[in-house]
Amino acid sequence: MTTADIFIIGTGYYAEVMIGDLASTATGRLRVAIGGRNEERLQWLAEAGRARAAIFGRPVTFEIVKVDFTSSSGIAESLDAIRPRVVVHSASLQSPWKVDRADSQWSCLVAEGGFGLTLALHSVLPRRTAAAIRQVDSGISFVNTCYPDGVNQVLHAAGLPITTGVGNVGIFSAVIAGMLEPEQRASVRVLAHHQHLVQWRKIGNERSGAPVRAWIGDDEMADVDERTRHIVLPYRDLNVISGASAVPVLLALAGLGDIRAHVPGPGGLPGGYPVRVVEGQVSLDLPKSVSRDEAILWNRGFENADGVSISETGRVSYSEPARKALATYSRTLAEGFDVVEVEDAATALGQLRDKLGG
Repeated sequence: MTTADIFIIGTGYYAEVMIGDLASTATGRLRVAIGGRNEERLQWLAEAGRARAAIFGRPVTFEIVKVDFTSSSGIAESLDAIRPRVVVHSASLQSPWKVDRADSQWSCLVAEGGFGLTLALHSVLPRRTAAAIRQVDSGISFVNTCYPDGVNQVLHAAGLPITTGVGNVGIFSAVIAGMLEPEQRASVRVLAHHQHLVQWRKIGNERSGAPVRAWIGDDEMADVDERTRHIVLPYRDLNVISGASAVPVLLALAGLGDIRAHVPGPGGLPGGYPVRVVEGQVSLDLPKSVSRDEAILWNRGFENADGVSISETGRVSYSEPARKALATYSRTLAEGFDVVEVEDAATALGQLRDKLGG
C-alpha cells in the first residue's frame, strides 16, 4: 500500500504554491501526493515539486493520484489507497478570483451581496472530502483552503471532520510581521476575518469596518490600520503569501515540528485566529487580554458585511443586502439553506451563476 504524509487535492495556483514551498522548506523526509482530474497538470506539478526538492536538497517526494470529485465515495477510494496523515482540500466550484469585480452580472451580484453569497459553491467539494475522511479514517487531519472562514463552519455544523483552514488571516499576520524587526516577528498575534481581504483590496481611505487587530506578545498594536493603509491586495497573486502561510501548518500536522501560526476556521470556528499546532493538534493562542468567546464574537461581527452566517443548528442565513440581491432572481435562494442541503443549494446557485455569465 502506498502511503503519503500530505495529500493535496486540487491542481490550481494555490496548490502549486504549496507544492513548491513544501519542496523547498521541509527539513525532514516527506511524502506528498497530489490529487486531481487533469493528468497533464498533475504530472507537471509532481515533476516541478521533485525538481524544486532536488534544487534545495530537501528529502521530499511527490506522486500523483487521480481523484473522482463527483462523490465522497470516489474520494474515499483515493484516500483508502494512500492513507495520508494530512489531507489538504484546494478545489472549489467557484474561483475566488472571479467574483466581486463587477465584470459580469454574477460578479456584480456578489459585490452587492457579499462574498459569503458564494458559500454553497465553495462548500460542496470540501464537504465531499470531509465525508470521505469520516468514511475512511477519522484520525486524518483535514485542512480546507476554500473560503475556510465560512465553509469550515458548514462542515462542523454538519458533524463532519475539520481540523483547520489555511490562508486568509495568515496573509495579514505575515504582512504585519514582515513590517517588524526580525526578533519581533515570532511573537505577533493577529485576529482577522475574510472580510478584511475585501477591505484590503480597496485603497486605504475607502475601507470600512473595524480593522485587523494585532499584538506583539500580549501588547496590542494601536497603529495597525495606519501601518497597513498603503497596501492594496491583488487577487490571484495573493496566493504567493496565502499558499505559503499554509506550509508550516501542514508540516506541523504531518509531524515535522510544533509551531505557532495563524489560521482561519480552526475546528470550524468563524474567522481567523492565532494558534499553536502541537503534536498534530490545533489550539487557540490568544493574547492574555482576549478570551476565546471574545475572539469568536469579534469575528462574528464581520459576518453581516461578508454576507452570510451559519448557526450552531446548521442554518445558513444571508445578510439583508445578500437576501435582497438574491431575491431579485430567486426568493427560494434568498431564504438560505441547511448545511445538509448544500449540494442542492450549490446546484441552484450554479444555475443562477451560469444565467448571469459568471
